[in-house]
Amino acid sequence: MRKIFTLVFLFTLFWQSGYSQNKNSNLTLSKDNSTNQTSFELFPPGLSFLPLKAAIDEPRMGLLYYTATTNMKVDIGNSIDVLGFNFPKSKTRITVGAEFMAYAYVTSYLSYRLQIDAIDGFFGGNVVYSKSLDNGRFVTRFRYIHSSAHLVDGHWDNSTDQWLNNQLPDAYGNNYGELLFAREEYLGISFLRYYAGLSMSTGKKTGDRKLKRFLYKGGFEYSIPNLLGKVFDKDESIFAAVNFDVRGIPEYIVNQNYLIGLKFGEWEGEGLVFYVSYYNGGDVFNQYFSERVSRFGIGFMFDFI
Repeated sequence: MRKIFTLVFLFTLFWQSGYSQNKNSNLTLSKDNSTNQTSFELFPPGLSFLPLKAAIDEPRMGLLYYTATTNMKVDIGNSIDVLGFNFPKSKTRITVGAEFMAYAYVTSYLSYRLQIDAIDGFFGGNVVYSKSLDNGRFVTRFRYIHSSAHLVDGHWDNSTDQWLNNQLPDAYGNNYGELLFAREEYLGISFLRYYAGLSMSTGKKTGDRKLKRFLYKGGFEYSIPNLLGKVFDKDESIFAAVNFDVRGIPEYIVNQNYLIGLKFGEWEGEGLVFYVSYYNGGDVFNQYFSERVSRFGIGFMFDFI
């Protein structure tokens, strides 16, 4: 019990110290509009790095409807920055955050019930380093993620008491670390973010089938605001986003995802996104990872900060 009280006391002291420092920094800023004091934030507002629009394993909330099959992909996820460290002299910032997400494969949605065939879950944390530049910023993000994939009741045939197509659930699990480098640029009124990175699997992938340990990623996002005018005094942006993953399943193939859409709300803020997408590559639902698919979809998602 004494150790608990000691930890609480030290945390409170640390909190008050950080709060006082931030408060004093704000007072200094209000006098001369500048401060060189390093500051610490607990639960800083917003996100230091918005999830990538076209990458699959990013936290998002939304729904994607596959027009050819009437199946759907439902995304449920969120991300939060827990700690923030600001270094004004070097124009840099470091944040530490957590992210939880899952996406489900919906094969039927009759009788007020979604029939979930498969689901992939992810959780982990991230560290984001950013440096402000004259026309944007440079960002490095490191994530460590645990993921697992499951077949669920929508893949079960009640009439025969068997899994559909005689496919049994595969013991799929993966832990991976990802390092991503991104550049964000303001090009007049438009905005460009391009990125590249790699991840390495540190855990077992699936059953007795060995997958490559390294994955390579790259892509970009380009947006132009207010071509159609503001909506309820809020910005709207037309955008395009592309993501390429190079995965070994077990041989290396290129997975491509293309998005074109419209966002209501500031591009780097919260908002509602409507989009069309085309995906080609290994199935994003990891119980079917060895199958190659091409899917066109219409969807929406919410950007959160």
